[in-house]
Amino acid sequence: MKRKDVLIIAGVLVTALILLIFGRFHTPQAPEGGLPTLSISNAKELQSGEVLEEAESYLRIKQGEAYYHLVPLKGPGRIVIRQDKGWENIIHIDKNSVVMHSANCPNHDCMRQGEVRLDNIEYRVFQSWITCLPHQLSLELIPREQALALMEATP
Repeated sequence: MKRKDVLIIAGVLVTALILLIFGRFHTPQAPEGGLPTLSISNAKELQSGEVLEEAESYLRIKQGEAYYHLVPLKGPGRIVIRQDKGWENIIHIDKNSVVMHSANCPNHDCMRQGEVRLDNIEYRVFQSWITCLPHQLSLELIPREQALALMEATP
């Protein structure tokens, strides 16, 4: 190899290292303007016969083995889920879409799963789900008809 080739390879490696370090410490910024926040720490289980708020889609939250809160998606908002051991997940919601904005889990795979929308459920690898395995937290985007069926089926 020539000296010029070594310099080019070294430059590419240094650039890659800088981008890797920057990516590790840079977190996505929240959208401008204040978002309403639903903080779920002591959530209640879904109960049969509860009346659903009117919305086209809902977010179904599962932590461990229990399902909690069927959240109507009416517009922009943020859900902060804090668990024991300092675990925290921040979810951005909008009308008919859900995305895991940030999590303090070690691998951040949940953040890389992307946005779930009613119109992309069929094409996503995980379909309507976003899952954070270390925190045992799952999010499911469901349309109104499915939410109504769930409420009728819940004992």
